[in-house]
Amino acid sequence: FHHRRDDRRRRWSVEVSAVIYLGTSGFSFKDWVGTVYPQDIRRSGMLRYYALEWKFNAVELNFTYYAPLSARTAVSLLRKTPSDFVFTVKLPGPVTHEFWKTGNSPNTNDTLTKFLESLKPFDQEGRTKVLLAQFPWSFQNRPETVEYLKSLKTFIRSRDLAVEFRHRSWVDEKVYELMGSLHITHVIADEPMLDALYPYIPRITSKIAYFRFHGRNPNWFHAFGSERYNYDYSEEELKSFAKDIKKAARSAEDVFIFFNNCFNGKAVLNGLTLRKLLQES
Repeated sequence: FHHRRDDRRRRWSVEVSAVIYLGTSGFSFKDWVGTVYPQDIRRSGMLRYYALEWKFNAVELNFTYYAPLSARTAVSLLRKTPSDFVFTVKLPGPVTHEFWKTGNSPNTNDTLTKFLESLKPFDQEGRTKVLLAQFPWSFQNRPETVEYLKSLKTFIRSRDLAVEFRHRSWVDEKVYELMGSLHITHVIADEPMLDALYPYIPRITSKIAYFRFHGRNPNWFHAFGSERYNYDYSEEELKSFAKDIKKAARSAEDVFIFFNNCFNGKAVLNGLTLRKLLQES
């Protein structure tokens, strides 16, 4: 999909040639009410507030991992956001967490076909930017999982696919070369530096740079539910990320930045701070 290259409003630095999209991983959370959202906000008004008050220009839709996107929901999301606001959408859970365990079964293609069909309202307005495949820690670098990646990209070859690894075994130059040859976007993820979790590696493998910030909660493996993402990035940490983002923006066409440390709205606060840092010369 094409973005408007003359939209100067989205560009925050004369040295940056990319369009930068910044937002959070989701927008509708109960613990954001009274912390970052107004106390009296209605659930139906959250996305409009997200886009118009905080002026985020993208959101990562994670609920599609759990349930299909209905046409009614898709149209509602579109109507509550400006025409230059974009969505990245997470692939269904079975595709990234189940089907690869038994090989690329027919269920994979059936599920993906229905998933892609559900995106038609977004597609008609050119607002689906990237599909996100977040694989679990158990998805490790083996010949059969590499083949699964290839088949996944082949099936959705007409779209931009971003892949996030959780296991350190994927830190491999051959993997990055393969991703580059297949035009798969490497997700640059920041998470706790624990055990064999995939580390933060600002490597770009396509025309898109995709950053996801999960937080660095040391209790990652033991925290319950959203507590895993209970982390507030310091300004120094954000300044370090800003340097990598600006560097990426000099070579990529589009840069996506999403904060997933959503506990009590910390993702919003960190996103707004990062935007200020990126706007500084």
